[in-house]
Amino acid sequence: MEEKKSRSQFLTVMKALSRNKMAIVGLIILIILVFAGTFAHVIAPYDYAAQDLQNAFQHPNAQHLFGTDEFGRDIFSRIIYGARMSLLVGFVSVGIAVIVGGALGAVAGYYGKRIDNIIMRLMDILLAVPQTLLAIAIVAALGTGLVNLMIAVGISSVPTYARIVRASVLTIREEEYIEAARASGTSNTKIIMKHILPNCVAPVIVQVTLGIASAILTAAGMSFIGLGIQPPEAEWGNMLSSGRDYIRGYSYMTMFPGLAIVITVLSLNLLGDGLRDALDPKLRN
Repeated sequence: MEEKKSRSQFLTVMKALSRNKMAIVGLIILIILVFAGTFAHVIAPYDYAAQDLQNAFQHPNAQHLFGTDEFGRDIFSRIIYGARMSLLVGFVSVGIAVIVGGALGAVAGYYGKRIDNIIMRLMDILLAVPQTLLAIAIVAALGTGLVNLMIAVGISSVPTYARIVRASVLTIREEEYIEAARASGTSNTKIIMKHILPNCVAPVIVQVTLGIASAILTAAGMSFIGLGIQPPEAEWGNMLSSGRDYIRGYSYMTMFPGLAIVITVLSLNLLGDGLRDALDPKLRN
């Protein structure tokens, strides 16, 4: 019975989402980017790290669609491999934030009182520091690199998810079915995992799509200033950083990675707005 109800709700949400043309456009773009990043080794015409100094600074042409950089590396290939890196950072860092922030928010909202006060004051302290600045501080402590970048961006996003989940739990914990579960002797852990968290999914899903976009921007910004993924790895932020010294004569070196960031973030924002409308019964047509 519960499975039928869940399937019916899923179909209702998907039907509402399908009516939003801009959200579908965002979803299609995101699928293309994920596909390109996953199969970059097949799609990319050149090795992203292969240098050819004789063909450095070539403007876009038939052999190199997006031109070549100062080392003769194919920019189109580096953009495709950069999609893999940027999306990996976005998805993994948000995954870390959802797991840690969701757990803290659920505990704070369900138990309340002193536990709630301690956890949320800690979240307030983290929120008092700008997300990018907090991520920079964490990377400075842990060191540069892909793994440390994902951890830093993930930890800096934890307070957002903790507050969202806590707000949902505070409403849900007073429902009659929660009281019935308590009266039947169900453990608090089981109540949280089985009855409360599944009902917090809607706002979290919307925030996840927007959070991935924010994480990609943060990661690109950190790579731009030399604290993220380091060359010769292909990442849109460090490509922008490398190209800025040649922006006057070879603007394509910064234009294409910049457009890649803009298109990716825009697609996620469009999808997030569509999911928000689809998941809110009041906004469904």
